[in-house]
Order: sequence, then C-alpha cells, then structure tokens
Amino acid sequence: MRTLMLFLVLGLAMASSGRAQDLLAQVRPPHEFKPVAFNQEVKDSIGAFTSIANTIFKPAGDGPFPAVVLMHTCGGLNGAPGAHMKEHARELLETGHVVLVIDSYGPRGYDNCRAHPPSGTGGIADAYAALALLASKPFVDGARIYQAGYSWGAFIAALLASPQSARLAGSERRFAATVANYGSCGIKDKRMLLDDTDRPVLLLMGGRDDEAPSAPCFPLLDEMKAAGKPVQWHVYPETTHGWDKQGMAAAGYVYDSAITKDANARMVAFFSQVR
Repeated sequence: MRTLMLFLVLGLAMASSGRAQDLLAQVRPPHEFKPVAFNQEVKDSIGAFTSIANTIFKPAGDGPFPAVVLMHTCGGLNGAPGAHMKEHARELLETGHVVLVIDSYGPRGYDNCRAHPPSGTGGIADAYAALALLASKPFVDGARIYQAGYSWGAFIAALLASPQSARLAGSERRFAATVANYGSCGIKDKRMLLDDTDRPVLLLMGGRDDEAPSAPCFPLLDEMKAAGKPVQWHVYPETTHGWDKQGMAAAGYVYDSAITKDANARMVAFFSQVR
C-alpha cells in the first residue's frame, strides 16, 4: 500500500520509446504551480524547539556560502516522521551551508500524504521558488545552490535533473546538482529519472528498500552513464527505506546511524565536486 501511494503521488509513467519523456504528462494531475510562501527572517542556529519549515538558516559570516534546499518525505515535517530533517539541516549548517527546508504540505493544509497525495508539480514549483529566494541573498553563492530530497523529496530531486522542470516552473536558474536519498528509478512501468537528465544527480539507495527498490535502476543507470549523463549512485545492500528515521520500526524503517552518517558525507562530497 505504501509503495502504491508513493507512485500514485507522482504518477510517473515510463515512456515505451527511447525518446525523452514529457515531464508534465507523467506527473499526476491536478497540477499545482503556485509555490508555498517562505519566511523572510534569516536565522543562524537550529535548536531543539526551532521550527525549520520554510526558513533560511545561514552560518556565521558574510559568505558567500553554498546552499542546500532540503525536501521532506511523504511523512512531511510534523512530528516523528519529520524529525530527521532537522538533524540533516543542522549538520549542513555546521558544515558551512546555508539551508532552507521546504514544507510542501503544511501550507497546503495537510501533514502527510496518507489522505492527500501531494502534487509533483507543486514540489517542483516549491523547489524553484526556494532556489530563486536563495539566489537573491548576498550571503549565498548563486552558482552553488543544491537540492537534496528524501523519499517523496527524492522523486522531486530526480525530476529537477531534467531541464523540463525549469521550463515548467518558468525558471531561468537551475540547481547545480541534486541528491535523491532512498528514492528510485522506477517500478515496473513507472519512471522517475528522465532520459533528458542534464544536471548532476546522485542516487543513494537501500538494497532492502521495499518502497523505492533499487533494482529498477539497473541497467538504466549504467546505460545513462555510458551515454554521458551526469548520474552517480550508491546502494547500501542491507539498508531499508527511511534509514535515517529513528523510532519508526513499525513502518519497516530500520534506523542506521552509520549509513546515515555515510549518506550525509557522500552528499556533501558530491556537492563539493560540482562547480
């Protein structure tokens, strides 16, 4: 059921031909193009009671700093399902990144995707609005703005690697690179990573992930890389979906601190390689 919900959320259909898929035709309607609003206040620390939703956090100093837009899972940001996002934001802030965590659900009136499948186009609109906001800040290096997504946010990360996403959002800017944490390339006839991918994208996947299995990525990723596409990936063989979520064993997510640390390190290293 969770797997079905995840893919109904984005409604991504794999094209039967070798031509690049039409992004809009693959995203499940109704389409949303109005992004969420962001807080205008800029903060410099993340405490235990700090709300991270739609707020910019910056390191001390004038910069310019690299920046990361974080996008949450199907569980949203509220409560236990979203607690991991604060830890990721805090770690990125400590490593010298400006951070903006998007809450795509709350401003639209729901907490998670159980009762209200979120819009893939809405997620794309949110991502590009965040990109524009960060690029307008003097303390942000506009050439080094990245996106990292988790589960649902990972599906958005894959779509952002396609130039169609920017045209859809009416954006002249693109993310320098994106990272998809426990996302996937597809299941059966569902496809997430489009053929016209032209921005660096890193897929971090779990070998025991039954919501977004890694198996459909092969040989696709090898073929895309051979064709010159800027794709990178790593599979953690014994890792489940939601490896960074504590206290969610009932959902089938086995928290692994070592994998979480390694995935974050790979993400930061990947960003540092992209100029």
